[in-house]
Amino acid sequence: MKNKNAQFKFSLLCSVLMTWLVFAVTTPAFADNAVKLKILLLTTGEVTEDAGYAYIKPVLDEMGVPYDVLNSKTQDLTAAVLASTAGGSSCLAAEAGCVGNYNGIILTDAGLNPAFTPTEWDMLHNYQKNFGVRQAVLSGWPGTYWDPESPFGVYLDYGLVFSSSGTGYEGKWTVTKPKEMFEYVNLANPFPITDFAFAANPRNDTATLRDGSMPKVEPLLTTQNGEALLSIVRYMVPSQTTPVREVMISTISNATFLIHSKVLAYEFINWVTQGVFVGARFVHMATHLDDLFLANNLWNPEINNNYPDAPNIPGTTTYRLNSADIANAVSKQAAFRAAHPVAGAYKLDLAFNGSGAVVDPTATLLALNLTDGLVTAVMANKANFRFINHTFTHLDMDKAPVPANANCDYPTFTTLAAIKAEITKNRTVWGLLGLPEKSDNNRVLVSGNHSGLKDRKCTDEIAKHPEMFDVQSDDLAFDQGGASPLFLQAAADLGIDYLASDSSQRGQNVEQYISQYDDGSTQDRVMLPRWPTNIFYNVINPTQLVDEYNYIFNGRYVNAGQDPCQIPGAICAPRDYAQILVAEADAALRHMLTFNKWPHYFHQTNLAKYDANGNTLQFDWLNAVFAEYERVFKLPVKNYPYYLIGDQTEERLHYKSAIVQATWDRTTNKVTLTANKAVPNLIVTGLNGGDLYGGQFIREVNVNGTPKAFVVNRALTQ
Repeated sequence: MKNKNAQFKFSLLCSVLMTWLVFAVTTPAFADNAVKLKILLLTTGEVTEDAGYAYIKPVLDEMGVPYDVLNSKTQDLTAAVLASTAGGSSCLAAEAGCVGNYNGIILTDAGLNPAFTPTEWDMLHNYQKNFGVRQAVLSGWPGTYWDPESPFGVYLDYGLVFSSSGTGYEGKWTVTKPKEMFEYVNLANPFPITDFAFAANPRNDTATLRDGSMPKVEPLLTTQNGEALLSIVRYMVPSQTTPVREVMISTISNATFLIHSKVLAYEFINWVTQGVFVGARFVHMATHLDDLFLANNLWNPEINNNYPDAPNIPGTTTYRLNSADIANAVSKQAAFRAAHPVAGAYKLDLAFNGSGAVVDPTATLLALNLTDGLVTAVMANKANFRFINHTFTHLDMDKAPVPANANCDYPTFTTLAAIKAEITKNRTVWGLLGLPEKSDNNRVLVSGNHSGLKDRKCTDEIAKHPEMFDVQSDDLAFDQGGASPLFLQAAADLGIDYLASDSSQRGQNVEQYISQYDDGSTQDRVMLPRWPTNIFYNVINPTQLVDEYNYIFNGRYVNAGQDPCQIPGAICAPRDYAQILVAEADAALRHMLTFNKWPHYFHQTNLAKYDANGNTLQFDWLNAVFAEYERVFKLPVKNYPYYLIGDQTEERLHYKSAIVQATWDRTTNKVTLTANKAVPNLIVTGLNGGDLYGGQFIREVNVNGTPKAFVVNRALTQ
């Protein structure tokens, strides 16, 4: 429990007072002038209690930024926490061998109420002054706090006075140095604040804290009336022209599900670390279209389900892409790139099933069906796309029925040899088609229906009960032992490193080594999640999509006499196509702003040309997503092939299991890196020689037990 007894406070206070009396208004003497590249995150509770903690934690984790958490509710801030010698003893900046343990401080709440004491605030502020470390405040009331006990005085003041509050503001950017802050943001556009916020006015008066410093406020984001929502506070003293302390404070409520919060998150981290930290952020988008060369069932509005598999409705029960669709996709992709320069040389990823591209899928010696216009069109335009092995026939690879002769609602493989043949046959077709990068793509697999990662127990409620859609009530999930050992062994035997998963499924929504299953190999497979969308597999035009979308999210509840407004995930009223695209773009933007690499997956039907202008559901979605993205961000979007996403994911997993030490010596302006094991391609922001992204140098370095020093270059003048 947190120690708050009077004796402790008095003795600690005496120590702190001596420190700030010496260093408050004079430039501190540095022996080492060094800080570790790590953030101290001060919270008001555990991650389930503190919305700010829940908000910033996944961003730090995804970026790979090292951090420690101090829960102010249960833990004391001590001198040893903030600065220490090699032996772990607390120290002052002027002492030789004294290193600051953090190069940035993040507070989830402006006041850290009620547990953080005036003594701890003094200690925190003195650390920031003595080691030149910045602080960021994620949210909270920008109050002024007076200590009722000796030595009295104001110990916390953000220099702001309350002006108004509300649940939505149209923010206006006022950043004066965009090369240093928010370079990645589209500052020309209004910035909607969609949750509660305090708006305040800078005082910029002569009132001082008890250490003699005065807060001077520079708003970065304001209301239309000029009230501050996000500001830099510089604490000045009469004897110095540079601030003794700097704070970025947001008076906006921030949470992980809010768009404005996702936009702000990076700068809280980047600014507070002065642009030098282990880790980095990139924005990603990849789109996978599954089932190339196969036909998909289509939605029937009359029965609110797919058309029955019957020959009496020719041409309407299924759809398979044709040569005109492929030519149109090439054209639309080029137009998409031209309309959205941040997309660069964007390519669609086509996950293909080779059985639909050969003359006889049962033949021992496979031969391409060169009379098929789709096959020849794909071969002629293969340089315009990327490809993924999606197995030969798309059949399920889930656990075989027990006993082997038991009834099963769907066909699945029952032997290791059959599963391996399903994968290797598709590799054969890859070679026949002459598709590029076969050897790299041999290392990644999208199984049919993401099968093999859960056990459906041979029951298919979707077929028996269409109203249940994707609900599988008796499924055994991946983390419950549901994965097929034969499937995993086949993947290992065939040198497959990465397996696609459906992020909407339990246990499949996390990047992970598949170590809980024995696949007979000394190396674990890596799970690569993909995001599903609500551009369904069984629609080729807006009319079908609108009908199915509204039935799933509204109509079926209304038909059952339920109020969809009271059901999580449902919508209160039907949406038209434009409204669906807005909702889908919003969801995809949230995914992109996590800095996660996960692709979004679709199906070959969504690439069908549905009108004379060559429009497709796929490119309607992409254009809507990028238009929404460009409204708030300027960063180029990374569009990686799936195997490269796998390589980078595995490197990240390896890094997470290592202990990396990084120290920034501000006197020599170098960062020294070391690790307890070899860490190839460790990503560090702010090092000279890196690639420029969003105005900053980001470099990959190989780190091991031997210390290596790298020159810092924050690229602020580039």
